[in-house]
Amino acid sequence: MKKLLPIFAFLLSFASLGQEIMPPLLPWAGKSESLVVPNNHPWVTPGELSDLTESPTYLETMAWLQRLADSSPLLEMKSIGKSEQGRDIFLLIASKNKAFSSEELAKENKATLFFHGGIHAGEIDGKDAGMMLLRDIIHGNKASLLDQANILFIPILNVDGHERRSPFGRVNQRGPKEMGWRTNARNLNLNRDYSKIETAGVQAVIGVLNDYQPDLYVDVHVTDGADYQYDVTYGYVKTGGYSPSISEFLSETFQPEMDQALEDWGHIPGPLLFAANGDDFSEGNIAFSFSPRFSHTYGDARHIPSILIENHSLKPFKQRVLGTYVFMEQAIKSIADHYEPIQQAIQSDQNQAKESIAVKYKFRDTPADTMDFKGIASRKEKSSITGADYVVWEGKAIKQQVPSLLMDVPVQTVPIPKAYWISSEWGEVIEKLRIHGVKMEILDQPRELKLEYSKVTDFKMVSQPYEGLMRVQDFGSEKIYRTQTFLPGSVRIKTDQDLGELIVILLEPESVDSFFQWGYFNPIFSQTEYIETYIMEPMIAQMLEENPDLKAEFEAKKIAEPEFAKNPRRIYRWFYEKTPYFDQNWKVIPVGREW
Repeated sequence: MKKLLPIFAFLLSFASLGQEIMPPLLPWAGKSESLVVPNNHPWVTPGELSDLTESPTYLETMAWLQRLADSSPLLEMKSIGKSEQGRDIFLLIASKNKAFSSEELAKENKATLFFHGGIHAGEIDGKDAGMMLLRDIIHGNKASLLDQANILFIPILNVDGHERRSPFGRVNQRGPKEMGWRTNARNLNLNRDYSKIETAGVQAVIGVLNDYQPDLYVDVHVTDGADYQYDVTYGYVKTGGYSPSISEFLSETFQPEMDQALEDWGHIPGPLLFAANGDDFSEGNIAFSFSPRFSHTYGDARHIPSILIENHSLKPFKQRVLGTYVFMEQAIKSIADHYEPIQQAIQSDQNQAKESIAVKYKFRDTPADTMDFKGIASRKEKSSITGADYVVWEGKAIKQQVPSLLMDVPVQTVPIPKAYWISSEWGEVIEKLRIHGVKMEILDQPRELKLEYSKVTDFKMVSQPYEGLMRVQDFGSEKIYRTQTFLPGSVRIKTDQDLGELIVILLEPESVDSFFQWGYFNPIFSQTEYIETYIMEPMIAQMLEENPDLKAEFEAKKIAEPEFAKNPRRIYRWFYEKTPYFDQNWKVIPVGREW
């Protein structure tokens, strides 16, 4: 035991060093501090007992929330799935009329809001904020929030990552003292999983979206990256998305009310912030066009008002939790107050008539605008260790004019077919579409159809797995028509449905979040039948004798490509591909288009 003590001391020194090497902290005192109840309050949360410097374990959290649910008929707590390690993923439903099923909530002329915390389990602000807010609704002075709205809340989404707790979770984050891990037990990032749905957590979230059809979906995170004055930054798909009416509502109605509320309670709201140069904001702030593998852009593709909160990691845990509480409360008020307009926006976006959609974007050639940026002074120093310059934050508030670099110019669009067809052998893809909530016709008898397909002409795979999958990195393709017999279990997927844009995003190969680019059709790249040279020689001679056009084409190719003329294997291959013996399925993406 004595030999282990120096190791423990070494680890503890690292834990304290993590706080000492942080950039200087601006002083903060906000009105929202009044939201914290005293330790002798009968419903004090576990986090409040530490003055919001610590966050409870999974078991402590669920025990406290179950006790809260048991204390009131207005709150129900239920499991909506099991994690990879077997933990329950719990959803809490708060309803004044005790409408806890999706069918009951659908009958109410009332807003429904869905919040979750801990999709990245070290970024756990949403859990503690939600616990406090539910407490104040059930046993405090916030009961009126349920007059016009119902609330759905997942306190911890990545429950397995949450229990991989230690003081060494996130070196650039000020608390809590122990925090969970970013990825799940299989090392998958849940907020890269919304298109491919490999994780139990995201499957649970999509189940909630399908069943309850919320009027606002909020995913709570904590940032990485640079220093600045803002403590609560958040964003949504403002331009370059699939739900323009929702974006307009969030921009013109929701955001002004939210910013004002946060300021009134002593917080500094801001947009999502990503330094263009990766260090400071001297070269601008990037507004990315995120793909639908991310929560808020997935919501946009589904026409669900969706917001990504990114609290500033360099602010104390207490400040971040209280800012999240204010955000959640104001979100309930704003959506309830504007219930009819947000319903109209959702319906408008669902009913868009589109012949094509964009599946890839680039940055504008010039900055869209400049923003009044509430920054932190910094300087560059040369490292004595690496010899490179690095940024040093000085802890002094400054104001800057910062360019806004928007990534919202379409560079790839695809036409929308009437329907897609997928054969029964690709059951994994069909099942993923079902989980997404896509409506489809399932064949119960064979059917022969001539459809359009994409055939890959050349491709390159990634050099290493990304999120556990071997993605297709680059490829070329051509359109072909072919006749195929679809067996029972095959599906026809009409694009004229609420999830039409999402269907195109998942099935068109040019989309960066297509099932093709994620690698679910990689078996098409394997050629499994070949031919022998002793067969090819007489067959080629016969082909050339019987087909003068083929002979002319062959002679022209030899002249145009001398290397081809010197390579017997390429010559055999060229002729083989022109025979009916060649694999007609090779490199054909098995998604048929019906026009």
